[in-house]
Amino acid sequence: MSTRDEILMELGISPFWKRNVEGNATPQCEDIGSNNESASVSSSERQSGILFKSSTHTILGGGDLKARWLFIAEEPGNELNSVKGPLVGDVGKLFDNMLEALRLNRDKDVYLLDVRRTFSESEESLVLEEQLACEEFLNQQIDLIQPLLIVTMGSAALKRLKGDNHALDHGHKVYDYRGINFVATFHPLDLLRRSSQKAIAWRDLCFASQVMRVDRSGKSDDNSHAK
Repeated sequence: MSTRDEILMELGISPFWKRNVEGNATPQCEDIGSNNESASVSSSERQSGILFKSSTHTILGGGDLKARWLFIAEEPGNELNSVKGPLVGDVGKLFDNMLEALRLNRDKDVYLLDVRRTFSESEESLVLEEQLACEEFLNQQIDLIQPLLIVTMGSAALKRLKGDNHALDHGHKVYDYRGINFVATFHPLDLLRRSSQKAIAWRDLCFASQVMRVDRSGKSDDNSHAK
């Protein structure tokens, strides 16, 4: 059994889904070169103190700055108090497996960005001033990377891009954010807590792959887009 077969089994995908993805080949990543340089914090941001006022650790992104795939998620809980980097531990391993199932990896054609710039040990949520600063940073990163597709993982990321308490819809809708298509799926932490959702998440990822193929071909289906 290949490594990819094992990953598909771990994701709870039946042979039906395996045959489906093999029959509809996932687009291969072009060799556009890997750039592992993480986004940096400007001196003006450091001096302003806005992003760091209630935070104990700065959360950046990681991956290929020329990526076509941009994944946005929120770091779970206290896991980043002493660790630098997005999605680590068991959550990170599951995310890596999800990428592997799509024949992707973090270092090429993929960029992972946290929905917030900072993590606060003393507050469960960021104050409004910090939220606005984080939103500005998020938009700057999206403008820098210019992905073809954004995949939000979890309700926090979806809320940030939708601007409301929009419920996670697995009816496979394509949304628009600043002129870029995005789709939504579960956060890897949710999948660790409820393994029964892994098959649903896989269908979400297959749909994302289909949207990516459409974007690459320069076509669009207006009926599939949600506002």
